[in-house]
Amino acid sequence: ITTIQNDYNGKTMFDSIASDLMIDETFSLMDESGTMETTLYGNAVISGDTYRLKYKEADDSGMDNVSTTIKFKVDAPECVTLIRTGDVSSIMYFEAGKRDISVYNSGVFPFEVCIYTVSLDNRLITDGYFEVCYIVEIKGAQAQKTILRLETTSI
Repeated sequence: ITTIQNDYNGKTMFDSIASDLMIDETFSLMDESGTMETTLYGNAVISGDTYRLKYKEADDSGMDNVSTTIKFKVDAPECVTLIRTGDVSSIMYFEAGKRDISVYNSGVFPFEVCIYTVSLDNRLITDGYFEVCYIVEIKGAQAQKTILRLETTSI
């Protein structure tokens, strides 16, 4: 992404900039399920002080008709919101060492999930790299450790 930096009243802001991307996604469940690797296409936009990466999930991922947006403040890349919309919807907040409760709508019924962020490496703006390791807790089910890794390339 080419950034154009402006200073407004002492605060760094960025003009709207968009870039089409190829995204190599690796999604690992830390159990017998294994790892799924997919190449996706999306775009990244920096508008004001917010970065947004948006892409459509792969049809064979079990999330048909779902778009994912990864969003964070440019000056706070250690705090990330992941928003899924479509047949499956959820909002998850990631910050290393923090726990967040949200609602996951499976398309059949919504249920509460607790997300604990083990680690977060967000270098999307500088290196096109994002990795979050988190634990999903669902009432009445065993906690699931997950790693989501994205590597982006401009196209």
